[in-house]
Amino acid sequence: METRVAGVPEDEESGLLPRPSAAGRRAASRGPRLQPPPASWATVDGPLGLPLEEAEGHARRFFLWGFACLPFLWAINCCYFWPVLRSPAASSPAPFASIRPYVVRSAIGFTIFSIVLITWATTFIVGGERLFGPSWNDLVMYNVAEKLGISGFMG
Repeated sequence: METRVAGVPEDEESGLLPRPSAAGRRAASRGPRLQPPPASWATVDGPLGLPLEEAEGHARRFFLWGFACLPFLWAINCCYFWPVLRSPAASSPAPFASIRPYVVRSAIGFTIFSIVLITWATTFIVGGERLFGPSWNDLVMYNVAEKLGISGFMG
């Protein structure tokens, strides 16, 4: 017996999960792997997500707020609009054309941010006092209590 999601028409529900074949195996496992059909929804939510009219505004806001020291919004933008980012630019549906630049730029921005953050953290973790010399004591935060003279208040 097949269960249905209330409020979702059957034709929209049918594309969300693969149907098992009569033998209990997925049909795609028998032959060569085919390219997935182009996505028809801009968000990972499928038919329950944003309509295309609102999607461009959300993608633009996520992209612009990423510059306001919130680069993880770029990652959220990429995850939420994954179907747009995943579909090739040449074969993507026409409504994706207005959303795609914001999502691709968010992916580039988050990649650059991640590289800079990992490089910065690795420099401090690996280099430490050997790399920075005597100025290391001014850069690290674990000796703030000693600098302020509050380390001896516990006993």
